Amino acid sequence: MTAVALGLTGCAQEPADLYSGEQGEADVLPDSIDAGARGWDADSSRLLATHDGTEFYVVAGAEGDCLITYAPDAPENWIAGCTPGGRVGTSGQLGIEADFAPAGLPGEAPEGWVRLTPELQITER
Repeated sequence: MTAVALGLTGCAQEPADLYSGEQGEADVLPDSIDAGARGWDADSSRLLATHDGTEFYVVAGAEGDCLITYAPDAPENWIAGCTPGGRVGTSGQLGIEADFAPAGLPGEAPEGWVRLTPELQITER
């Protein structure tokens, strides 16, 4: 796995409960991601969005909320970034740059970006 995680600061809104409800079958992390080895709570994982076949998960970890970008056709190239609050950005071999804020992103998505959920926006590089 090759990944870059960048910490960003931003305006925080009232936090959404990203982990509400029961974990469904679609929320379970793919087998190629060993949550325990990274200190993540596998039972907390939730599928935030899917875009053009790429899946975006959130999982609770020792470092805070973690965003995982996963492409089923390239399972070894998944990307993760964690934040104890605020925002985190990720990019890597998948060619997708993600901007994630557990409490929600301010304003509208910048030009060239797609807002997938109130907490997640992406662009392709």
